Amino acid sequence: MSPRSIVFALLVSAPVTPLLVACSGDDGSQFQGGNANGAANPAGPQNPNGDIGGIGGPQPTSAACVTSTANAALTPVNLVVMYDKSGSMGDTSQGFDPKVKWIPVTTGMKSFFSDPKSVGIAASLQFFPQGGDLASVCGFDYATPKVSLTPLATATPLVTTLDATQPSGGTPTLPAIEGAIKYASSVAQQRLNEKTFVVLVTDGDPGFGINGQFAAGCANNDIPHVAAAAKAAAAANPAIKTYVIGVGLDVQNLDAIASAGGTNKAIMVPVSDPTQTKTVFQGALDSIRTDNLSCELALPPPPDGKALDTNAVNVVFTNGSGQESILTYNATCTGGAGWHYDNAASPSKIELCGSTCTQAQADRQGKLTIAFGCRTVSVPR
Repeated sequence: MSPRSIVFALLVSAPVTPLLVACSGDDGSQFQGGNANGAANPAGPQNPNGDIGGIGGPQPTSAACVTSTANAALTPVNLVVMYDKSGSMGDTSQGFDPKVKWIPVTTGMKSFFSDPKSVGIAASLQFFPQGGDLASVCGFDYATPKVSLTPLATATPLVTTLDATQPSGGTPTLPAIEGAIKYASSVAQQRLNEKTFVVLVTDGDPGFGINGQFAAGCANNDIPHVAAAAKAAAAANPAIKTYVIGVGLDVQNLDAIASAGGTNKAIMVPVSDPTQTKTVFQGALDSIRTDNLSCELALPPPPDGKALDTNAVNVVFTNGSGQESILTYNATCTGGAGWHYDNAASPSKIELCGSTCTQAQADRQGKLTIAFGCRTVSVPR
C-alpha cells in the first residue's frame, strides 16, 4: 500500500482545534515552483502576516484555491518478533510453571496483536528454539518465520500460532537473532518507506543445560556475540534496531543487547504476579508501538508537467467527527505544534511536530490529507 493512496486509521481520540485556510483570490496557488523563480524556498514557506483566514472562512480541502488533494498515511511499522519458548518459560516436564511466564506473556502478546490500536502495524512471529537435537536447533533457519509479516488488523494467524505453541528446550539466542535480523533486513529492503524492527522476547541468557551444566551449546552463543549481531544490524543500511523485552530479572545482560541494537535499555517484565506480568508485557509492546509510529508523510509527485510549489502545500487533519483542521507550517517545531518539510529546499517528506503527531496518532477515525494550491498556513515571522 502506498502512503499516498490510503487513509491511515489513526490511533485513540483527542480534540483538535480547527484552523481555517486562507484562500483569497490571490495567486501562490498552483503546482509551479517554490518562489518567483520556480525553485523551492530554502527557508520553507513564508507567511509573514501569519494569515490563517478569517473565522467562518472556507474549509481547507473544499476551498476554491485547492487544485488537488492526496490522502496521506503515517509511516507504517513492522515488528519482527522472535519469542523465546525455552523450557524455563514454562515447560512442566522440567519443573517450570507456565502460569508464571508463558501464559501471561503469551496472553499479553495476543492482546497486543488483536488491539484495534495496533492497526497500521504489521508483525511476524518466530519462536526459538526450533529443531530436534542440538545440531538442528543451532542450524535451524530462523530467518523464515512461522508467521510471515501480517497486518495486525488481521491478527488471527499470529494468535492461532501462539495458541498452538508450548515451551521447551534451550536458548539459542545467537542463531535466533541472526535469523530475525536477516528476515527484518529483507522486509526493510522491500519496504523502504516503512520502519522495521526486531523485537527479542526472552527470559534469560543464551545457552543450554548439557549433562547437568549450563553451556553455550551453539557456536558463539553468548551475550557479547548476540550484542555484536544487534550492533551490526543497527549500523547497516537499511538500519535494523533491536528491542529487547526481558521476562524476569536478568537486566544487565539484556541491556547490553538492547544498547548495542540502538534501543538503549531492555524493557523488563516482572514475574511475581501473573496478572501484572500480562499487563506490563502488553505495555512494553505498546511503548514500542508508540515510539515508532512516526509522523512522516511522503510527498506525492505533482501532476505531469508541473513542479511542486512548496509555498502552496497544506496538511489537513480530519478528526473522527469529520471536522477539518489546517495544520500550521512550523519550520523549527517551536512549541511542538504543526508540521515542516524534511528538507525545505528539496522536500520529499512532511513531518508532523511533536504535539501534533501525538494528536494525530490519538484519533482512530482521523485521517490526514495533503492539499495543494492554497498558500501555506505558517507561523508568523
